[in-house]
Amino acid sequence: MVLLRGLNYDYSGEQHSKITESVAVGAVTLTLQNTEGFADDDYIVIAPNTEKSEIVKIDALVINNAKVTTTAFKFNHVIGDVVYRLPYNQMRFYEHPTADMTSAAVVATVDMNFADVYTKYPYPDTYPDYYYKRTFYNSTTFVESNIDLSIAWQTDDEELYVTAEEMRMFLQFDNNDFPAPSDLRFFIKIAMANVGLDLESSNSTLLFIATLYNTKALVMRALASRSISKGYVQINAEGRTISKAYQEFVLEAENTLQEYKEFLLRNGRREATSTNFLNNTALIDDYTRLDIINMMNGVTDGQDFQQKYGFRRL
Repeated sequence: MVLLRGLNYDYSGEQHSKITESVAVGAVTLTLQNTEGFADDDYIVIAPNTEKSEIVKIDALVINNAKVTTTAFKFNHVIGDVVYRLPYNQMRFYEHPTADMTSAAVVATVDMNFADVYTKYPYPDTYPDYYYKRTFYNSTTFVESNIDLSIAWQTDDEELYVTAEEMRMFLQFDNNDFPAPSDLRFFIKIAMANVGLDLESSNSTLLFIATLYNTKALVMRALASRSISKGYVQINAEGRTISKAYQEFVLEAENTLQEYKEFLLRNGRREATSTNFLNNTALIDDYTRLDIINMMNGVTDGQDFQQKYGFRRL
């Protein structure tokens, strides 16, 4: 058995709103700030990238009072929780012996889970060296995303934001160069751990690009270490043999890390202070919670907020 993991649909560009009245488990009515851009039979994801994330379907929309009736909720939700429209509610996995995925067979169709950036499926019948793809599927309209837009992966790569082949293409290294595919996968896993500490996002594009930069920096440092023994390393790039010395690799690694940091600064900053207490309805009421969120939105850095208002990490 292998755990297939498909990167979830990127909802960041979809219509969104916020809950204005708390809802309890089993409720079927939701009140939003506005319902513009939502329609009957739409799927919505509530509080994505949290443990209480869930997908429900809009049964009926009442435009005048911004209320929607939905399928029953599995979790409690509080004022301020974000709601995104989803064109798809499920993920479909495919397999094939070759990477071109011609006439690929369906493995399974499962509900997407936005508690994580991946939807997971424990597949009992996996075959060695098979390739896999995933598409998005709407179980109401039967609309499916284009499988050609999905990148094929093997089970060794299914947990990675970037495959070894994509990383080699980014570096413009030939196939017979160091690092070997197994080495690249190792560097990618380290980079993913670094990205997870630096960037909190479900945006697949951000995770992909951040991992590319961080992995490149790790590879350059590794090449620098290899060059110590004889002073240089030869790289076959685009049909040319290039010799690079230790200091050149170190400088390229440092420049890449700087690019990585600038990318994170432009696209996302991780809060320095914990916000777990905001979800504790016994500790804090909805209106105080909204006041705190508004204050935090007016502060450029979570570290500044922590120092200014004295909140400790929970």
